[in-house]
Amino acid sequence: MCEQVLGALGHCSNHWCSRADRHFSVVWSLSPLTTPLRWAIGRFKYRAEGLWAGVFARLLVGFLDDHMPWFDGYDLLVPVPAYTGPGARRRWDHMGAIAGAMTPLAGSRWPVSAGAIVKVAETPAFAHLPLAQRRSCAEARLRHALVVPAGPAVRGARILVLDDVFTEGSTLREVARAMLRAGALEVAGLAIARQPWTRGPP
Repeated sequence: MCEQVLGALGHCSNHWCSRADRHFSVVWSLSPLTTPLRWAIGRFKYRAEGLWAGVFARLLVGFLDDHMPWFDGYDLLVPVPAYTGPGARRRWDHMGAIAGAMTPLAGSRWPVSAGAIVKVAETPAFAHLPLAQRRSCAEARLRHALVVPAGPAVRGARILVLDDVFTEGSTLREVARAMLRAGALEVAGLAIARQPWTRGPP
């Protein structure tokens, strides 16, 4: 489900892999989160170096094209939403910028909808939270901040959610839950990078 290496007994230590209520089906990533990639994503996400949007867009569309049989059945590409209103940590939507750069590259092969799901309030950053706190925050604050205004576009669709880094799935789970409740048939994920899994405190 999350592209991690299984343990000796064939089980994944990611909490969500064995959960029936994870809501998303599977996650693909272009690469593990290497030091150069972490640097590039950080410059783009936190310093708003917008030229990286085109770089990441070409990488994502190239990955989709190179693995066409895997992605033929998806109807819509949707970026993980960011909150940019009053009190926002960042004043720009970095994944929305990548989605915008993907649109002319993807054409009709991969329709992109940056407004299919929106975030209407700020939530705490998950990056340095312990796993239990990350999950709790996702199920409370993030869940209530996600709204799906594009109901007709989502209803009956198989959706691929775009993100910069996949860590363990709590954010994707809430995005998928909201879209399934709005009528989506399936929600999967595609991340630029995957954080190598290290088991921390429960």
